[in-house]
Amino acid sequence: MNEFIEAAQNLSVQLLPILGVIVLIFLCVLLVKLTNLVKTVDGSVKEFHGTMKLVDKSIEKAQAPLDTAVKLSHTVDEVHDKSYAAVKQASEYVSENMGTVKSYINEKLNKTVKQETQEDDDIINF
Repeated sequence: MNEFIEAAQNLSVQLLPILGVIVLIFLCVLLVKLTNLVKTVDGSVKEFHGTMKLVDKSIEKAQAPLDTAVKLSHTVDEVHDKSYAAVKQASEYVSENMGTVKSYINEKLNKTVKQETQEDDDIINF
């Protein structure tokens, strides 16, 4: 068993520097690939920055029509509110003064009926 441990120690002494060099080579390759990745990402970010500037300009151009649409929407809302208030006020007035309105309509209808009968009488008497 003692011989096995000595043989393993000799093997370890010879293999550790070789494995260390292999690990260092992998680390160097990894660092080179990470550096290339960072450069690629940096280029993409620079291109994206230009694209974002174009998007900002487009949004600024579109802002004016959007503002106009918002103003128009507010105007339509105001017109709707005013017309609703006018109709509501008119209906309240009619319901409060229904008797007066009824008598006014009856008077107009009676006058119209009297005029028609008078015209018929005038045509017959002619």
